[in-house]
Amino acid sequence: MRAAALSAVLLAAIMAMPVGADDFRVRTEIGLTSSSADAASQEADLGYRDARALAATARLMWDKFAGPFRFEVHAQLNAAHGGHVALASELMHAEGPPRTLLDLSGDWSHDPDQAVAGVIDRASVAYTSESLVLKTGRQAITWGSGLFFHPSDIVAPFSPDAVDTSFKRGVDMLYAQYLFGNGADVQTIAVPRAERHGGAVAMDLSTLAIRGSTTLGSLDGALFHARDRGDEVTGLNLSGPLGGASWNAEYVHWRLADDTTRPSWLFNITNFGTLGDWNVSYFAEYFRNGFGVDASVPLDALPANLAKRMSTGQVFFGGRDFLAPGGQLQVTADLTISPRAIISLNDGSKLAAVGVNYALGDNTDLAFDVSSPFGANGSEFGGRETSAGSGVFAGPSRSVKLRFIHFF
Repeated sequence: MRAAALSAVLLAAIMAMPVGADDFRVRTEIGLTSSSADAASQEADLGYRDARALAATARLMWDKFAGPFRFEVHAQLNAAHGGHVALASELMHAEGPPRTLLDLSGDWSHDPDQAVAGVIDRASVAYTSESLVLKTGRQAITWGSGLFFHPSDIVAPFSPDAVDTSFKRGVDMLYAQYLFGNGADVQTIAVPRAERHGGAVAMDLSTLAIRGSTTLGSLDGALFHARDRGDEVTGLNLSGPLGGASWNAEYVHWRLADDTTRPSWLFNITNFGTLGDWNVSYFAEYFRNGFGVDASVPLDALPANLAKRMSTGQVFFGGRDFLAPGGQLQVTADLTISPRAIISLNDGSKLAAVGVNYALGDNTDLAFDVSSPFGANGSEFGGRETSAGSGVFAGPSRSVKLRFIHFF
């Protein structure tokens, strides 16, 4: 239990620090995760059919304004103990080129069932004037308006089944934005990458993109074009009102280096209402994955273009058509219940989840999440076969997670 003990000492030390300064904040989290997989699962084949982990995280956040300049640094410390640590190592695929230029992480302890690591997740300098923003360093950016799926967010999107979306992963980037007087804007980004940390920047591994957005009557629109890791991608985003609801649509057209095309698109709708004394929001999203293939295709036989996008973290599921409904019920001012599901329209399998968040105080939350896949072996969420005839299937497991979160 050395990792658990170290995490407890780490959190206690941070909580004792004098953090009254307005430019310094800390987010701490301690949580317990338990998962259970089917007998034919990849987890069971590796000896981890039932796995648990105790994890603690501390994120130290500092930012400072000096005239038109803003300096930002986030350091995140992670400690975990349990079977999930070893399972994650077993499931880790061979790494391709790193997703960001600099290696700002440290792996201080990594035994079979424990890990202690740290990373500088933000380290940037920004200059802001009335119409211009320039920012360089490790930072995060979000494009698109997907609720579950994020085809327009090509740099570092969240997974559709992500539980914690408090902070996006930081990426080394150059960013510029010009703001027009009518509310329109143009953004450009350059994300340099190399074949290995410390190596020379390679254009075929990097991302260059430009995006413009404006308002057209009651519609908000955006258009972007990028060269990403040797491929080209163009996207159109539109959003607007629909009665009392709101809708978003995205079309993203990939033209790959071999001159083939892979178009993806999504449409979602969101509305609000009441259910008795509860405030309720509800939404649904359809997503077409242009890289997707049938769930009968084993993992080791996925097309190279799909495998590439999954390795870069831009595509998370290998299927084609998905429907994702969800909602949020505000039971009291402190208690929120969030049911959601992701359904494969190609084979009917699904991943269902419920999140419960209870505010214990102004700066303290208790979060509980439970998820479970439903589907036969050989389906999207029942699990793809790892290789033809192996009888071993890779898919999501039943999972329960309890987290205690405190900000100060």
